[in-house]
Parts: sequence; C-alpha cells; structure tokens
Amino acid sequence: MPESRITTPVKTAVSIRNVSFAYPDGQVALLDVSLTIGRGEKVALVGPNGAGKSTLLLHLNGILRGHGRVEVLGQPVQDGRLGSVRAQVGFVFQNPDDQLFSPTVFEDVAFGPLYMGLPREEIQERVRRALEQVGMEAFEDRMPHHLSLGERKRVAIATVLAMDPEILALDEPSLGLDPRARRGLISLLREFSQTMVVATHDMHLVRDLLPRTVILDQGRVAAEGPTQDILADRELLEQHGLELP
Repeated sequence: MPESRITTPVKTAVSIRNVSFAYPDGQVALLDVSLTIGRGEKVALVGPNGAGKSTLLLHLNGILRGHGRVEVLGQPVQDGRLGSVRAQVGFVFQNPDDQLFSPTVFEDVAFGPLYMGLPREEIQERVRRALEQVGMEAFEDRMPHHLSLGERKRVAIATVLAMDPEILALDEPSLGLDPRARRGLISLLREFSQTMVVATHDMHLVRDLLPRTVILDQGRVAAEGPTQDILADRELLEQHGLELP
C-alpha cells in the first residue's frame, strides 16, 4: 500500500529526542540532541565547523539515522515511512550542483513530481509554480550548469518546492553568494510560509530571517532561544566561535 501524507493536524513540525550519531570513522557528530520545532517556525542552526549542524539536518528526512527518535509532522523517521517523510521535508544541499543533474532547468524541477507518479499536467503546473516562486520562470529551457551560483541555488530550491513540502531544510543557503544575490535570497526565503530549518554561518541571514536560533557545539545543543536574545549575548557568541552580524 502506498504511503500517505499527514492528514491530521499536528502543531509540531519536528521532534528530535536524545539523538546521537557517529560516523563510521568514529567521529561523534551528535550527542544526545533534543529539539522541538513548531509548525511555521523559522529556526537557525549555528555553531563552529564540525558542530553537527549539517548532520542534524540530514536526520530530518532519514539520509542519516542515528540513535534516538526523530519525528516529522508526527511520523517517525524510520523504515516504511521514509517516502512520506521525504515528501514533507524539502532538503536543499549546500552545493546546488549536488542537486541539479538534468540537461534543463525544467527537467530538474520536474524530477521529484515525476518520481511521485503525478499526471503530466500536474507536473507541468508544479514546475511552473515552483519556478515562479523563486523568480526563475523564464529559465525552463536553460542548462543549469550555465547559470550563476545564485541562480542555481534558486533552481535547487525550486526542485524541492515542486514536491510541495511542509518543511524546508537548507544547508548554508547563502554560502558563496555576493551581497546582492544574498539579499535577494533572504527576500525570497522570507516569503515562504513553510517551516524552515537553516544551518548557517551567516549571522546576517540569521538576524534578518530566522526568529529562533539554536547553537550547536561539539554535537550538543549549547543554547537556544529568540534570535534577538542570542545575538545580544556577545560572550555566548564568542564562546562558540560566532560573530555579531
């Protein structure tokens, strides 16, 4: 029987309970992490390199699975549920070239809906709508590797929007962008209503976009709270290798 999407309303988008994870070489990336994210929240994951930010994001749709429990919209991230969970969590990789592999922008954005087995007309509508949402509607026939980095990042976001997810998980979305492209990206993301979890070193993006901040360090939650309070604590930021925006 095919997996179904969530039909009953839940207030919690993501529930992470006592999650620990170590890579095959023995490196411990997460250590007893617990975190709850409400539906519609926009949350920053910040911390030094190696803090576990990307590793935690990859647990949201089961790309990585450690010890502990992760639930997405009330569904456990486990075998037998991964298809429906991944339909709900749109993961945008740090490098858009890890996400774009088709000859044209249209084919890249259509890949997910096509894999879902949707009718051709709905696939075309989803592609049109997703590209319109990221301001790339005139680029359907372009080759992704001929686009600028900022344009490729927008197309990568469109590939997950076409799946109609309830949660967006973004890994370093502003990395490598010039100031103009970065401002455009923030303006774009501000318009989205989905729950958003963003792993980033960009404290300007955190300040301008994400009302709640979680600091990870050495695989643990070191602090969390309203972004304005976290950013007002200079000593806390310095302690975890973070700079004021």
